[in-house]
Amino acid sequence: MYIVISGNIGAGKTSLAQIISEDLGFSVYFEDFHSNLFLKDYYQDMKRWAFATQINFLALRYEQIVHHMLLSKIPAVLDRSIYEDREVFAKSLYEEGLMTKEEWIVYDKLYNLMVTHLPTPNLLIYLEKTVDELLRNIAKRGRDFEKIPREYLESLDKRYKEFYANWHFPKIKITNDIYDNREEIIQRIKNALYNAVY
Repeated sequence: MYIVISGNIGAGKTSLAQIISEDLGFSVYFEDFHSNLFLKDYYQDMKRWAFATQINFLALRYEQIVHHMLLSKIPAVLDRSIYEDREVFAKSLYEEGLMTKEEWIVYDKLYNLMVTHLPTPNLLIYLEKTVDELLRNIAKRGRDFEKIPREYLESLDKRYKEFYANWHFPKIKITNDIYDNREEIIQRIKNALYNAVY
């Protein structure tokens, strides 16, 4: 069994993953952005580094799932999904001209080869926040490389809404504060998992 948490940059995915791990006893796998060799350069020059950054994330995500999560017998939660890598980030970069057609074809081929070997998550949790909330959260965590334009977050926000609408497997959307509503949110997740499994 595994859960994936989906949401824009700064939505609170890592915090919710920690809560699920603490309250439900799931093992937790965080997005390893420190291991992405191109991320810092990407935020300085998106067109130059878009393809390399997305390929690196794809490889890191696949390695995390196959070499760690799937070998464990403990239910798991991931604080980002491999599916939104393609449907939100890579597709956005291609459609906005930051990734060439040839780069998109290579990326898409690799993605499809990978996901055919992966089990579908038992539940997708979508954290939806306003762009103002995202900007505040990003500023709070103070990562030097995350100088993210508002327009970019707005573009991703639209794509996340489409991604969630088109996800045809068990899913829930959370818009309220995860700390103020912790018990309620955990109960919603339990109910959704029960319905998904039984």
